[in-house]
Amino acid sequence: MIRRALPFLLLCLALLLPSSAHAAKSQKKVIWGPVELDGESQFPIYKDLGVGTYQMLLEWDQVGVLEPLDAKDPEDASYEWSEEIDSAISEAKRNGIKVALSITGRPDWAKASDFKDFVTAAAKRYKAVHTWAIGDGPVKPAKDYPRMLDDAYAALKAAGKSNKVIGGNGNSRLKLGNGKEARMDYFGTDPTARKAPTKASLAKLKKRAGDHKLWLGPVSLATSDGGAFRLTQAAQATWITNAFKLIKSDADVAALSYRKLRDELGAPFTGLMDSDGEKKPSYNAYKRA
Repeated sequence: MIRRALPFLLLCLALLLPSSAHAAKSQKKVIWGPVELDGESQFPIYKDLGVGTYQMLLEWDQVGVLEPLDAKDPEDASYEWSEEIDSAISEAKRNGIKVALSITGRPDWAKASDFKDFVTAAAKRYKAVHTWAIGDGPVKPAKDYPRMLDDAYAALKAAGKSNKVIGGNGNSRLKLGNGKEARMDYFGTDPTARKAPTKASLAKLKKRAGDHKLWLGPVSLATSDGGAFRLTQAAQATWITNAFKLIKSDADVAALSYRKLRDELGAPFTGLMDSDGEKKPSYNAYKRA
């Protein structure tokens, strides 16, 4: 009995013990979280975790509140680009981390056909960014999404061949009016569930992705009430360990993104750290993944 329980006890001990040295960076590790807290950059923490890519929103409806005269020009006076994104790119570079942007929202004045020009301007503005997600949840109306995705793909590839585009992201309608699928490099889908992905469930996601690699997430695992389900802190850590173990050597999975770094009061506690900055067991699980 004791012999059978020993491996489980050793795993729990490994998750709870502090880890000192920085984790080896992995491009499969993607995280969402604050750029800074109380004036301090959080990127040294992301570096400690071995994060390869930091992901955040680029909100079209916030940047382009007013209709621009030249929508393709990032210097158009109507654009109000996010200083937070500028800070993130600078801090990421300093810590050897890449940045991915998820483009969301639509200004009141804009039509779906205007999206490609904004994406062109964004690619010119953020030349250091080479991974772009189109949408973060369902786009409304759903019929607009395939055209917006395909237009964004064309605009981003024209801006730089190294740009990669994540499609899907909670949108199931992907076929254009001509019956062809909108172009993308990665298929974004969120595997958040009480249990971590298995070989069987991952195979189903790969089937949905077709010829595209998977970009999993953003995963949110609550250790408090308010989420779709509640895990213990130990179960949250085990989920992360098992998921990264599954995808670590899988060439069909580009990355797994996790949201978020720290718990926030008034929201489900999904962080790797609590609201006071204390590390939860999941912190070391993520770091060792």
